[in-house]
Amino acid sequence: MQTRKNSRIILASIAFSISLTNIFYSTTIISGLKDTKERIFGVLLIDNGKNHNYFYADATNSSRLLLQIAQTPRPIPDDVINITMEQQRCRRHGLQYGNRTTRRRIFWGSLLADDSWHAIGSVALETYGIFDLAVFVESNLTQSLYHRDIRFFPGSEAWDVVTKSGIFGPTTKVIVDYYYSKDPNLRDLGREHGQRALIIDRWKQEGMTKDDIGYVSDADETFNRDFLRAMQVCLVPEFEYHNHCELPLVRADSWTFEGSLRCLTSLMKNTPSLVIGECIDKIGDSTKHPKPERGWNGIGWMSDGWTKKGKFASLPKPTNNETGNINGAGTTTLYYPLLNAADFRRFYGHTYRKSGFHFHNFFSSIAALRFKYNTYGHPVGNAQNEMLPVENIHVDVKAMISCVMDRPFSNPKFRVLKDGMDFSNRKKPAVYQYKEYVDARHREIYNEILIDESKRIKTRQLDLKVNTSK
Repeated sequence: MQTRKNSRIILASIAFSISLTNIFYSTTIISGLKDTKERIFGVLLIDNGKNHNYFYADATNSSRLLLQIAQTPRPIPDDVINITMEQQRCRRHGLQYGNRTTRRRIFWGSLLADDSWHAIGSVALETYGIFDLAVFVESNLTQSLYHRDIRFFPGSEAWDVVTKSGIFGPTTKVIVDYYYSKDPNLRDLGREHGQRALIIDRWKQEGMTKDDIGYVSDADETFNRDFLRAMQVCLVPEFEYHNHCELPLVRADSWTFEGSLRCLTSLMKNTPSLVIGECIDKIGDSTKHPKPERGWNGIGWMSDGWTKKGKFASLPKPTNNETGNINGAGTTTLYYPLLNAADFRRFYGHTYRKSGFHFHNFFSSIAALRFKYNTYGHPVGNAQNEMLPVENIHVDVKAMISCVMDRPFSNPKFRVLKDGMDFSNRKKPAVYQYKEYVDARHREIYNEILIDESKRIKTRQLDLKVNTSK
């Protein structure tokens, strides 16, 4: 393990860019795994590390098992385009197949911090071999400005997992960028916007074109595999007929799991999102599209008047007497603003039903969960107080506790579907097929809850003894 001093030297020696308030370093690796493994009845054969170097970082117990599964070299199951299968795939999502013989490239980007290996591994299994590029951005502060140590610094075991292990595919290029800012006013969503802005900068640097797909998510979210493959080959209205970027965004309707794959809820979340490169800021043609007003000194999402929700009220409209477009460039065609990384999370888009998964609160310990709710977005100030019952932190946590411990749960907005293993006709996440992991994870979080609750019981018993002795 390298010391923090050495890690900083390594960071500085890789590459860096400096602006007035922000510094970010970047590292990159192309995983070139050539070994392959077969699948029997859909179950991955693990070679127990005999022919491949496995990286585990700080993963323990069930998350360690998941990383071993995710890192095992194997063929990409749907790599070759099969016309009949692609036609069927497009129809499943209400789309048509346009006889494409090559797939659109997908450039993915996500923030990265204290996310658990459960979430990272589950997303990696779902998307194995799909992305041309995966970009992560890690910051030295949380959204609430709590200091955090860089976890994925170059040469660290965590960095090895995401960049060297082949976890995202044998030819997927993985980059980790680092975002530093001491601006005390850049917090909450503003800080997220600043970090996500680096994603598009990196896409552009790595050669993204207007025909490629930009994909922004959190590290615990993903479109399902079948849908992503459909986006690569089908005639997608948001990519083909967006009317000069009026409606270019594809949004997921994601099944949400709370803490365990056995705890599926009825709550559907409208993240993550896809946008065709032609309509992405710095990728599309900025000479044709207007530059909208944006919050957070230009890095936030565009103001409401520039969006469909605001009826594009702020968008300059050309008239029949005008000789130029909204930028005066020789045509009266109406062009709409290009989307930045913040818009991926807010802009109006077409939501495709049941197209994604959200592995929410899949932390390895209750202590890690408490830390997340105390220091990141929408912080709960006393979340790390162990005398506060963990289910009182947030309704999502209460849903998880109720499911794992088999306790009643009542909420007007959503239900807990007691056994997430029963999907009926629903699309299953790839990680679902590994029953040994699913069961181990469920037992693990069950025990973590018992340990957390026992601390309060012991404290109450101690208080009782003190009171009775007076």
